[in-house]
Amino acid sequence: MYLENWLHKIIKNALENEAEFRSFANKGSPDRLTRSDVEMYQVFRLNQTLQYAFERSSFYRERFRKTGIAPDDILNLSHLPELPFTEPQDLAEAPYRFLCISQAEIARPYTFVTSGTTGPQKKIFWTHRDLEHIIDFMAAGIGTVATDNDVVQIMLPDGRPYSQADLLHRGVKKYGATPVLASVDLDAQEQLKIIEQHHSTVVFGYVSPLFRLSKELETKEDLSSKGVRVLFLAAEYLPEVRRQELERIWNCRVHTHYGLTEMGLGVAVECEARNGYHFNEADLLLEIINPQTGEVVAAGEEGELVFTTLTRQAMPLIRYRTHDISRLIVEPCLCGAESLLKLDKVRKRLESIVFIGDGDLLYPTLFDDVLFGIPGLIDYQLVVLREQGKDHLHFKIEMISGHENVIPEIKKRLLLSPLIAKNIATGKMMEPTVDIAGWGSLKSTHRTKKLIIDRRIAAD
Repeated sequence: MYLENWLHKIIKNALENEAEFRSFANKGSPDRLTRSDVEMYQVFRLNQTLQYAFERSSFYRERFRKTGIAPDDILNLSHLPELPFTEPQDLAEAPYRFLCISQAEIARPYTFVTSGTTGPQKKIFWTHRDLEHIIDFMAAGIGTVATDNDVVQIMLPDGRPYSQADLLHRGVKKYGATPVLASVDLDAQEQLKIIEQHHSTVVFGYVSPLFRLSKELETKEDLSSKGVRVLFLAAEYLPEVRRQELERIWNCRVHTHYGLTEMGLGVAVECEARNGYHFNEADLLLEIINPQTGEVVAAGEEGELVFTTLTRQAMPLIRYRTHDISRLIVEPCLCGAESLLKLDKVRKRLESIVFIGDGDLLYPTLFDDVLFGIPGLIDYQLVVLREQGKDHLHFKIEMISGHENVIPEIKKRLLLSPLIAKNIATGKMMEPTVDIAGWGSLKSTHRTKKLIIDRRIAAD
C-alpha cells in the first residue's frame, strides 16, 4: 500500500496548498481518499494540461484546431476519447513542436529508440521540475521493496547526470536508503565484489543481464549467503519460472517494474502481492484501447496502453499510444490498496508481433514459460523462416556449460505448444528446429526486449 499512501499525500497536498484545486474539489482533506477522489484530482490536472498544451505547443494547438475540440470541451474522463491520439511517429518526426518551453529551459534532452523496436529515434525533453517528478516516483517505487536501512545497488548503463541510473540514485537517496552505482557493463565478479563491499541488500537491474549474472555466479558462489533480500527487475517480461529460479539462487524476493521513456522512465511497480502493477497515477492518466479500432475496451479486456501526462512541463503528451499490450486487473488487489488501478504484466508489443499460419499471433515472450523451465538455459532467440511453402521456427539457445545436451527435451516441449501443434497439424508449419548458440552470443547489457527475427519476406 506504499504507492497508495504516496498518491494520497500528493492529492492532500494539492487540496491544502492549491487554491484552484480546493475550489475545483469543493471539499476538505479527508482522512482516507477514495477512487473518486483520485479521478477528481486527475480531471483537474488533465484540464490544466490540455489548456497548457493548447496555449504553448504548436503540435497540440494545430491538432485541437483541426479536430474542432477546445480544451474546455473535456469536462471529465469519459470525454477523453474525443481527443485524437498522439502517435510515436509524431514524436519522432517533430519533437520540437511538442515543446511548451524555450529550449534554454530544457534540463535534459533524451534521445532513444523504443525498447524492442527498430524504428526511428525519438527525442524527449524534461525541465528540472519534470525531473523532480520522475525522482519522486522513483523514490516511491523503491519504497515498495526497500526500507531506509537498505543499500540499493543500481546496475544500469550510463551514470551521467539525469540518466536513468542517476535519477534512480537520486530517488533512492530521497527515499532515505543508500544508493550504490554499479554499471551494468561490469562483469559478474565485479558486481559481486560491490555487493560484498557495500553489503547491498537490494539490487536493481534489467532482467536478462541479472539472470545471466546470477546463473554464471551460481556455479562459483553461494549467492544465498550474500545478504541480498530483494532483486528489483526492469525492462522486460519476467516469466514465473525465471522469477522462481532467481529466488532460489539468491534466497530473496523478486519484484518487477514497468517503465517507458516517454512517460518518464518509471511508470509502474509490483506491490507486495506481485501479480500486477500499480502505476504513477499522480502524473499519468491511463486508457486501454483496441489497437485496431482505437476504441476504449471494457475493464479487464486486453488492449493497447495509452497514457496522458498530467504534470509535464517541457513536453506534455496527450493520449500517447505506447504499442504495449496489457489489461486492467479488475479484482481487488491483495495488498489492500483500494483506490489504485492495477495493470497486468506487459507481454506483447505491437511491433514485435508477427503472424503465422492462418493468422495466429507469435510474440517474443510466448515461449518464455516453456523454455526458461529448461535447467541451464540462459537465453534464446527466435528466427521465423519460410521453407517449402511453410513457416519454420528456428530457436537459438544459449546454455550454461555442461547443459548443452538439451535439444531433444526442448523440441519435445515446443511440440506440446498448442500454437505449434495446431499449425503443424494443418500443414502450415514445419517442425521447429533448435541449435545451441555460443556462450555470450545472445548477451545484451542494454535495456532491450527480445525481437522475433522474421526472415520470411526475404525468402519470398
